[in-house]
Amino acid sequence: MQRFLGALGAIAICTSLAMAASEASSPVDFMDLHQVEITFHTAASTKNVDMMMSLFADDATLSAGGRSWVGKDQVRSYFTNVAGSFQPQNVWVAYTPAHRIKFNVNGNRATLYFECLYVDPDTDAVVVKRALFGTVKKVNGDWMFWHMEGGVATL
Repeated sequence: MQRFLGALGAIAICTSLAMAASEASSPVDFMDLHQVEITFHTAASTKNVDMMMSLFADDATLSAGGRSWVGKDQVRSYFTNVAGSFQPQNVWVAYTPAHRIKFNVNGNRATLYFECLYVDPDTDAVVVKRALFGTVKKVNGDWMFWHMEGGVATL
């Protein structure tokens, strides 16, 4: 029992520190926005375009490499035709280290930043390091990407 309570206390401390670092307004916001990042990287790692698109609002915009994609159909085209993690020759596992995600909630909108580390599972080498940042919004109670940019990792 003592070990369980100690572990529970450690989890509470880590969650509190992560929330303070990310400026989340509630534990629910923290968990929901963290799940957006987890789903993003699961979709990228498995090349699941439908899963990825479930994260984007119908009126989303995405900018990367000096180009922009407007609306869900164009954003889908970006992931299908441009995003390195979705190309058949690239077998990568994507994730964000916990200390490389930051967000600030303001009602039904939030700014969101996270780094994407893409790892070659055969060599354990980081092959690509990028960041995704911008604005997410709640749509029918779910956080969705709205105006996002891909760029250089800054944390």
